[in-house]
Amino acid sequence: MQSVEAANNIPDLEIESQHVLDLSARIESFIRTAPNNAFLEAKLRALDEPDRLLLFLHRFLIFNDALAARVPYLAGLIHLTPDVFVDPDAPTGFLGQRNARIAAFVAEAANDEYRMTPGRNMVHQHLSQVFFRGALGFTGKGAAAFEAHHPPSSQITRLIAEARSKFFAAPSSEDLFQALGFHVGLEFFANEEFNLVDQCLCQRHPVLVEALKHGRDGADDYLWLSLHTVVEIGHYRAGLEAVREALALYRDRADAPRMADRIMAGLEAFADFQRRYYETLFAEIG
Repeated sequence: MQSVEAANNIPDLEIESQHVLDLSARIESFIRTAPNNAFLEAKLRALDEPDRLLLFLHRFLIFNDALAARVPYLAGLIHLTPDVFVDPDAPTGFLGQRNARIAAFVAEAANDEYRMTPGRNMVHQHLSQVFFRGALGFTGKGAAAFEAHHPPSSQITRLIAEARSKFFAAPSSEDLFQALGFHVGLEFFANEEFNLVDQCLCQRHPVLVEALKHGRDGADDYLWLSLHTVVEIGHYRAGLEAVREALALYRDRADAPRMADRIMAGLEAFADFQRRYYETLFAEIG
């Protein structure tokens, strides 16, 4: 009788097929050469004036909040799209569907994003609001007044709308693979940007960081940022597993190399999108 473990595994020959190995190398090569992190690091070094810092942090929050919302949406979209990811050794129909398996790797990030623990709200949107209210309180700014006087520009608003919708308008197989590539880029570059912002704040604004870490009633108002310096790399690795298995389980094996290209197109689209967002943001805040 076949073991449960064996039944849940995908044959190694499928996983280690040449287009999967080639894709891994292409992703690593692209990430090594992308200029995004160097650009953001240079801009953060010049971010000393308190009002500019607050504007950056606010736009950083809303950017990441919009991107976070993509994660459960993508997981659900993959699960709700049958006959794209199938096990060739299983019967046709429902028993051969592997869409939920791919969705599960994406949903690893959503599990962190929407976590509620006994007696505590650990939802990342909530933690980011606590973080920003703490930063506003430290600088003597009121939350309502800040948002009223510093609404996002029309350009930023359009980019946030793009973050929420890219590759989701009329999803096809190509769009799903591009969305998976976009997701891999999102998780990798989120790890980089959160660590860069953390380094900037700790090195250039240590008093603010210390105040946030010992916030109201001794609570850690810095938790949102510090959590993201460690969880995102795990989300990136899960994203790599998603694209790896998506290619191995794609219904049309002969077309898998083209889907690998779609994954790379999505990854490149994220890098382009993040660059455009920060270029727009820093042009606005000076």
